[in-house]
Amino acid sequence: MALIEAQHLHLAYDRREIVHDLSLRLPEGRITIIVGANGSGKSTLLRGMSRLLTPRSGGVLLDGRDLHSLRGKELARRLGLLPQTPIAPDGVTVRELVTRGRYPHQGLFPQWSAQDEQAVAEALAATRTDELQDRLLEELSGGQRQRVWIAMALAQQTEVLLLDEPTTYLDVTHQLEVLDVVRDLNRERGTTVGIVLHDLNLASRYADHLVAVRRGEIHSEGSPAEVITEQMVHEVFALDALIAPDPVTGTPMVLPLGRDRTAPTTHRQEEDTVSTTTSTTTPATSSAGTVTASATAETADAGAAGSGLVPALEHSAMLAFELTVAARTPLSPSLVRLTFTGPDLEHFGTNCHPLDTRIKIIVPGPEASADHFAAVRPGALLDPATHAEWYRAWLRIDPADRGWMRTYTVRDLRAAGHPGNRGDHPELDVDFVLHPEPEEVPGQGVAARWARDVREGDTVSMLGPNRALVGPDYGGIEFRPGTARTVLLVGDETAVPAIGSILEALPATITGHALLEVPEAADEQRILTRSGVQVTWLPREGRPHGELLDAAVRRVMSENAQAFRENEADGAGAVAQEELEDVDVDATILWETTTGHGAFYAWLAGEAGVIKALRRHLVSELGLDRKQVSFMGYWRQGRPEN
Repeated sequence: MALIEAQHLHLAYDRREIVHDLSLRLPEGRITIIVGANGSGKSTLLRGMSRLLTPRSGGVLLDGRDLHSLRGKELARRLGLLPQTPIAPDGVTVRELVTRGRYPHQGLFPQWSAQDEQAVAEALAATRTDELQDRLLEELSGGQRQRVWIAMALAQQTEVLLLDEPTTYLDVTHQLEVLDVVRDLNRERGTTVGIVLHDLNLASRYADHLVAVRRGEIHSEGSPAEVITEQMVHEVFALDALIAPDPVTGTPMVLPLGRDRTAPTTHRQEEDTVSTTTSTTTPATSSAGTVTASATAETADAGAAGSGLVPALEHSAMLAFELTVAARTPLSPSLVRLTFTGPDLEHFGTNCHPLDTRIKIIVPGPEASADHFAAVRPGALLDPATHAEWYRAWLRIDPADRGWMRTYTVRDLRAAGHPGNRGDHPELDVDFVLHPEPEEVPGQGVAARWARDVREGDTVSMLGPNRALVGPDYGGIEFRPGTARTVLLVGDETAVPAIGSILEALPATITGHALLEVPEAADEQRILTRSGVQVTWLPREGRPHGELLDAAVRRVMSENAQAFRENEADGAGAVAQEELEDVDVDATILWETTTGHGAFYAWLAGEAGVIKALRRHLVSELGLDRKQVSFMGYWRQGRPEN
């Protein structure tokens, strides 16, 4: 990921200024879509942010450095641009064009390396153009050509990708195909994406962050739900329209009224009746719908308006996904990876890289009598009046019937069509720690035993975020480093999946340490990261839980005290030590998270007693600001956790 921002930008052609004093930051690792009427300056803005157009005044920064201070190849390795009408010479094949994306990585005497070959192969596979690689570019359809140009940009392996009207002249099918490829790139690699688009409804579907431009200035920006309003559409596009939820994604949909048409007087009341709501989860509870109602998609059109029921997709930030085990892969003596799939996963996610996204796996009970989450399936209806009572209702059911709820983190999420998938649907990887109790105790070790015995084809329910209603601020994500460029990641085997996912998302500009304590040396894994974070594995080999973590954290903090402490204003000295309130981890959950500020951020998760001791060391003994550290007691010795 990388941060690109325009500061007080003025852009002009000859004497005509198009963009006026515009400041814009593209959120790291997210998709920003810029919309506006013809001639509003949106394409000019993208040209200025890619150094194709020199500003009259102001500037563009990439991770704090002026774009014009970067050498050509250095910039090309970090920022890719797909213009509105890219031009290729006649007679070039698909593969030849895609390999040009590797030119910025070649030295003075270009040599084709295995890394170059892998980058081209991955780009062709990601865009599903590998079967076209020997064909001439001019032989392809418009949609195929656009995918090839995107493949070239992927092969460039930049942290920022800017695209100017990538769907122009394409039919609807190819528009969706191209934008799906870009979204997959963003989700899987954490690439920061900026797109100029003319279709408001497509922009609403695919944007994490939306920017509306009018007359060379920003009219409004934020989430699609915040930006796409009747007032914005009227002021930016001179268009009268209704705004209604997209029936597929729940995002705002623009319905033009046309000439001599007015909105029905009942529209506003109907929109208010089914207005969407979101809520933030806590470690012990999740936002979902009532578990006592039962409804299916077939009943949605039959009297829902009069019954007070609303679609779960439009109301519940947490949905219940029915999944099938597609694969079971042992990772080590202590860890096994289960790959889940199913059509429901089209609705899962937070519209960003998974990071440490928490989910709830419902371990099936031996005497299950019904679907206790029927009301919050993606196609169901729920009752808003009882929406908040679902967890209490679920707890009142006999565990042998309802099953057991256990919290895990997402290790990887792959969209439908990903070349690594086993089938046609999206896939989700979850890593389970295999630590069954020596003696079977009711309610304890149920998830580990289930993961040990589960087979491909078995089904399971999972509670997770509804991508139509939540974004990167979703409460199930706790890794929020803010502006920090040095991080400390600490965890035991239960936190290894989350830390692995985080490391794979970190950009090259992040440095620091990741300390991972696991039961034995055979549990160590190969984790790929572009960052400068140093990964240290700490096999216990029979030592007490947390002993090695405690020693390693103390050593790293001692050796890097200066780098791991935020610089004090005016050199005033160390942060005052803070006396922490005591947390009884046997009676309550240790969970204190924050969005970091300053140069350093720490993220610690694992057994609550161990994390509590490390919390005391970092904050009370070393004097770190609590706003720089997130602590999570994932589990407690001898206690099952929901």
